[in-house]
Amino acid sequence: MVIADLPGNLPIDPRSERVRSVLIVGGGSAGWMAATMLATALSRDIEITLVESDAIGVVGVGEATIPPIKKFNHFCRVDEQAFLSETNGTFKVGIEFHNWGRPGDRYLHQFGFVGRELDAVVKLHHWWLLGRLAGEAYYPAWEDVFVAKAAARADRFALPTRPPNDPLSRYAYAYHFDAILYGRHLRRLAEARGAKRVEGRITSVDRDNESGNVAGVLLEDGRRLEADLYVDCSGFRSLLLGDAMQVPFDDWSHWLPADRALAVPSKRAEGGLTPYTKGIAHSVGWQWRIPLQNRIGNGHVFSSSFSSESEAEQRLLATLDTEPIDTPRLLKFGTGRRKRAWEGNVVALGLAAGFLEPLESTSIHLVQTGLERLVELFPSRRMDPVLRDRYNTLVETDWRQVRDFIIAHYKLNQRDDSDFWKYTAGMEIPDSLSEVLELWKQRGMLAIDGGHLFQLGSWSSLLIGQNFLPDGLHALTDRVDPKTIAGEIRQIVAEVNQAAERLPMHHEFVARYCPSPGAVGP
Repeated sequence: MVIADLPGNLPIDPRSERVRSVLIVGGGSAGWMAATMLATALSRDIEITLVESDAIGVVGVGEATIPPIKKFNHFCRVDEQAFLSETNGTFKVGIEFHNWGRPGDRYLHQFGFVGRELDAVVKLHHWWLLGRLAGEAYYPAWEDVFVAKAAARADRFALPTRPPNDPLSRYAYAYHFDAILYGRHLRRLAEARGAKRVEGRITSVDRDNESGNVAGVLLEDGRRLEADLYVDCSGFRSLLLGDAMQVPFDDWSHWLPADRALAVPSKRAEGGLTPYTKGIAHSVGWQWRIPLQNRIGNGHVFSSSFSSESEAEQRLLATLDTEPIDTPRLLKFGTGRRKRAWEGNVVALGLAAGFLEPLESTSIHLVQTGLERLVELFPSRRMDPVLRDRYNTLVETDWRQVRDFIIAHYKLNQRDDSDFWKYTAGMEIPDSLSEVLELWKQRGMLAIDGGHLFQLGSWSSLLIGQNFLPDGLHALTDRVDPKTIAGEIRQIVAEVNQAAERLPMHHEFVARYCPSPGAVGP
């Protein structure tokens, strides 16, 4: 049978309805990530334009990321060494949380896997829990079975090795970098691949009377820009999706009451360079610490319902590790998301689509997944409703999964030193999170699927790190004596510690691999 003899109607030639132009509204990390990815993925004869105004500032406070960003960089052919050098970048193997269970507690949400498993069916955390029943005076913490923890606490790092039986192959990594410089780096890549930048401030948005789609945007100087597809990266303004298309905002502040952040850089610390972010809980909210090559990025996320801005600034400045090099900058936000990220011929990314506090460094990741799904479901000029609906379903799931993981940090605190922590411990939570916590509490298992951003290593770090231990173990753990298992756990810890000692110091690796011209020495 030849192709012409196949039954059924022939598909529409995609060239007849192809999107001919894309206009990205807004720059910053989100806008230039969009320009770079679309310029890389789409045909060169599709016009990609980004409009931004130098007069409008961007929200860039130094970014911490999570490991999937390497997928974005690989797809967009972003050279790791070059971009880290240009953005004062460093490496990251996890996030260290202080005071989140009880004051004085500390645990690492590490990136990667346990040193090795003991069983093909029963996961290691069940065996670790069983080993606790041996009642030994010394028993390793759960985080101790991860090589990322051993490396982090010793301030060591190198790129993971490939042999699967080597513990140094069982950790992942992400980056810390200056978000504004990252946007500039991506701009050069995007423009080299054909994307065009227009300088100008948008004063109004025109919509088509029949379809309701955006027909064009008018600039302050009278110019009009038109496109088939619009990508809204306009930040909190949500100029297209929120203002023009009137997509409502789904408010999540009853679960995540923080609505303010103060950001301030400080001098780089003397000595080493930590390969992890810190999230330090205070009496109201928490503080981030992001180590770059040339400085430390700091910020304090808090709730205006429980603290004044002046009190928050005092907390932030009093707890900096090094001297501030600027005055704190206040950011106001509402937690939640637009109910639909794609409406008509507008797709929103980043702050234009919604906001979740950066507790788990997911801001850039949500931009990335939005772009990946857009490329996967890229429309024709008809703005196919089936693609739009599928996109909105997937993006909503992405946001809700991250939301629930962040809420769990607050819900599972055991602090009683402020009304803020009492409120979050006692609040109602989404049913989707309740399902995860209930199954974990009963049997130490997770009610998540393989597509969830946060898998067993992440959830176990959070749940065990904040003292939310299961009441029951996997039924198949009854075949081994707890003392035997305790010895096996100690052996895994010894193996990962020995492996971590083979790594160079983080600051030494950075100085060799991706030195930044403006950075200072150790």
